[in-house]
Amino acid sequence: MDYTVHDSGTLRELEMRGQINFEADTDFRAILAGWEKAGIADCVLNLSAVDYMDSAGLGLLVMANIAARQAGITFRLKHPRGQVRDLIEISEFHTIIPCEF
Repeated sequence: MDYTVHDSGTLRELEMRGQINFEADTDFRAILAGWEKAGIADCVLNLSAVDYMDSAGLGLLVMANIAARQAGITFRLKHPRGQVRDLIEISEFHTIIPCEF
């Protein structure tokens, strides 16, 4: 997994690339660590360049959603494609975390 951070005022967009799975855990936790200190009010996870996600990846999204909620940050997903979109739809994950298809 690789990512780029784009900040615009209180909005942070994380452009994710590659695979979100168990191996992404450490990087994902690092992403979450600085949210409160950065003055972020809204966070969007852009999944358009993520080509694979498994159940561990869904768990990381739950962890991010909980961390955002605890920090008072609005969190949503954006533009999942292919297998990632299928996984989100089949698991009805978009009912837990808002998702822009």
